[in-house]
Amino acid sequence: MTLRLISTLTIGCVLFLLAISSSQVSASPGDSPRDRPDGPAKRVATVGDSATVSPPPTPSPDVDPFERWPLEPAREFPAPPAGARLPSEVDFGPYTRRVRASFRIRVRDVVIPYRVLGVTAMPGERLEISVDEVWGEGSKEEFRLRSPERVEVPEEPGRWSWDAPTEPGPVPLRVESLRDGDAITLNVFVLHSFEEASHGSMNGFEIGQYRPPEGHRPPNGFVEAAQDVLDLLVAPGFTLRQFLPHQPGDPRYLALSEPLLLKLEAILEEVRASGIEARTLHVMSAFRTPHYNRAIGNTTEGSRHLWGDAADIFIDESGNGWMDDLTGDGRGGEADARLLHRLVEQVEARSESHVRPGGLSLYRANNVRGPFLHVDARGLSARW
Repeated sequence: MTLRLISTLTIGCVLFLLAISSSQVSASPGDSPRDRPDGPAKRVATVGDSATVSPPPTPSPDVDPFERWPLEPAREFPAPPAGARLPSEVDFGPYTRRVRASFRIRVRDVVIPYRVLGVTAMPGERLEISVDEVWGEGSKEEFRLRSPERVEVPEEPGRWSWDAPTEPGPVPLRVESLRDGDAITLNVFVLHSFEEASHGSMNGFEIGQYRPPEGHRPPNGFVEAAQDVLDLLVAPGFTLRQFLPHQPGDPRYLALSEPLLLKLEAILEEVRASGIEARTLHVMSAFRTPHYNRAIGNTTEGSRHLWGDAADIFIDESGNGWMDDLTGDGRGGEADARLLHRLVEQVEARSESHVRPGGLSLYRANNVRGPFLHVDARGLSARW
């Protein structure tokens, strides 16, 4: 009786062990915990594994990623959120991934892909703002517009109308993505209207008289460049200070062009993608009043500088007021200006929706300055 019981138990144990062995052998080498209903979704790294790390999970809709991010005029460039991604066709390297958002917006007819940009508005003007394109997964329902007063009510998903204040000055707006925590901040500069420039001056600052060519009109208004707004960002790599007119005044006034800001930032992207570690472009001259333009002997009534739509630029990381050595020949000069010229041509040839074609010319060095490029965003290509 005892021997029969022992034998029965022994046979049961053997059968049990065989069953376990059979189940292990039947599992294929490709099986993973994800394939089993009771296993968590994990990625198991192996020696020499070169696969990229999966992106972080999408924030929960119950968590507001902007709760502790105060809305104020942008003076510093925010770090991109961990979950933000760009498609390969617009990913030009680390700098681009830092300055471009995971979506684009449109203000009036201007497309904005960057995480910060300066925008102008007349007092009381209604700005039409919309989400233009979302990279990757997501929908326009996952965006909102924040103003200093409130979260604005959309007219439809991803589209808002916002009324500018009636008093001139800077106002921040922010288009926020609840999908990945990315955002685009607009430093909106409410202008002083052109009509305020009585007898050719504004608060003692000489503007002069515009005599625009046929089909053109003077700028709608001017940004008051008081000391406390000079360090506000107008693009990721540029501040308002870089666009000040050279003539004296406190405050000074200037015309500011969104297409020019977008083009300069695109040029800086191209410079960085080429391996040149420039923090910004040196803006030698941007807006000029008609008064100043005539004072320096320029009689061109249609100069794009008079509309704040042109800039004379070079690269000057050394800070000596001269074009840097970009080619590695040991000196900064015309060869380096030609290299920068080629990079600008590449930007225009790419024909991205936020880059407006315009004028481009290389000016050689003279006795008082080094070589530089004239760049503008007039809307059609011009070379001289």
